[in-house]
Order: sequence, then C-alpha cells, then structure tokens
Amino acid sequence: MHITAGLRISRAFILGAGLGTRLRPLTGILPKPLIPFFHEPLILHSMRRCYDCGIREFIINTHHLAAAWDKVFPEHSWNGCPVHFSHEPVLLDSGGGVKKIEPLASAEEPLLVVNGDMAATFDLGRLLEEHLSRRPPVTLALRTSGDKKNVGFDFSSGLVTDMRHALGRDPGSCQFTGAYCMEPEIFRRIPSGEAVSIIPLFLDYIREGCLRGILADDGLWMDMGTPEAYLQAHLDFPSPAPRIHPRARVSPRAFVDSHCVIGPGAAVEDGCRLQGCVVWPGVCVPSGTCAERRIFYCSPTDY
Repeated sequence: MHITAGLRISRAFILGAGLGTRLRPLTGILPKPLIPFFHEPLILHSMRRCYDCGIREFIINTHHLAAAWDKVFPEHSWNGCPVHFSHEPVLLDSGGGVKKIEPLASAEEPLLVVNGDMAATFDLGRLLEEHLSRRPPVTLALRTSGDKKNVGFDFSSGLVTDMRHALGRDPGSCQFTGAYCMEPEIFRRIPSGEAVSIIPLFLDYIREGCLRGILADDGLWMDMGTPEAYLQAHLDFPSPAPRIHPRARVSPRAFVDSHCVIGPGAAVEDGCRLQGCVVWPGVCVPSGTCAERRIFYCSPTDY
C-alpha cells in the first residue's frame, strides 16, 4: 500500500453518549463505556488499541451520567494524550454527534470513529492503513460473523453495496463493527444542531460508489449490549491483568472459580461460592453467597 508521506490519523472520536438501555441496571450507575471491564473502564480498552495505532488525541461525546466522565478523566487527558468532551444535552444520534465535534477535528486529516462500548482485538491499524492508501470518504471495518449481518459488501472491489437492506441491492453478508475512518468532507454533508443518523449519509456514498470497507475477521469483536454479553466477554477475551485483582480480598474459606473477575477493593467473604461471576471494584459479596454467572455491582469507588 502507498501512503502519502507525512499523512496520518492522529485523532479518534469515541462514541460515548448512548443510553445503554439493554445493559440496565448496570448503565443506571455508569455510562456504558465506563462500566468496569477487567478492572478498568471499558473505554480504556478501545483507547489503548487506538493509541497503539498512533492515535494521540481523543474526542468523546457524552450525555447520560456525564459527571462520571470527569471522575475517570479529571485532567481531561490519558497516557499523555488530550481527551476532549463533547456534551450533548439532547442526544444528536450518530450523525449529529459527528457534526458537533467538527471544531475539535482536523480540517485536513482523516478521523477514526469507534464505538465506546466495543470490545475487540482485531487489527485496528489495518483499517487506518487501508483508508490512508485510498482516501475514500469513509472506510468501514466489517466482519463476516455476527447476528446483524445487514451490510452488503463486494469482496472483489472492496465497496460497500448496501446497509440495513435500505437500497434493496444486497441482503447482507457482513456486520458493521462500529469502527470507521472518515474524511473531513463528511462534516459539510451533515446538518448542524440536528439529531440525525450517519446511515443515510453512508447510503448516499454507496449510491455514489465510494463507500469502502475492509474485513476485520481477525481477532475478537463483541458489542456488549446486554448483561449476558458483558459476562461472556469476560470469558472470551484475554485478561490484561490478573482476573482477581491484587487489591481484592477473597476469603480462604470462599470458592472462586478461574472464570471469575474480582475487582480492586472488592471482597468475597467466608462461605461464598462463585462461578463465572464479575464483581465490580469496591463491592462486597456477603458471607454464604452462592452464584453462577452473576454481576455484583454498585457505585465503584476505585478503578
């Protein structure tokens, strides 16, 4: 692939404003991207992957429980990178949210956009490289597995041919991962101050024959939309840290199987028997509790 010398993608927009209704009651305590995932806010999983690809500035939109973000990023920075917040008092949807962050984005450089509730291990860097090699308006990261394969894709040309069956061209062979690269020209095609989806704009680009995609079938990908999916992710994904945090207290008279994740400051008391459970930071599981595939949660005091 040939990439123009000096051209790069250094900013990422992470979608964090959703309500996460399917993940209640967890999202009644924290915004979905901030729920603990292997002892730390889920969004850090995406931010670390972005950083490894050269991203050095982050933009996050917020809405639900917005004050929680300042507790996680009190200095509005992470790992030496600025973290900007775009608060939406009224939700602007996937297109309106993009338009609102235009002043924080570059007028020349492409932008990486990712869902803040995504857990994945596929090669995100390849998405950036593919986009930079061609500079289409948009390049989507797609997978051929999943339960929402509603994206039509021409594997030979790399062009997206349909989304959500809206054009009647393709029943769909791929699922959209929620990660894409976009050119700054997109900002000009989204109305200001309106709650609009990004999908109609994607469909316009499909009609124009210039919406591209890449297959991201390597590694893992999961949209943690439900409590069951959240639990499953802790089984499927490699843990970046010990599953039982060094600052967790597990009684020697308790049984915790190897699939459990016990957060910092959490306690599992005498006589407990836990199998495949997730215990949030700072939560105490009382004596004698027996549970399988359960989430123990409350307002975390520490990450």
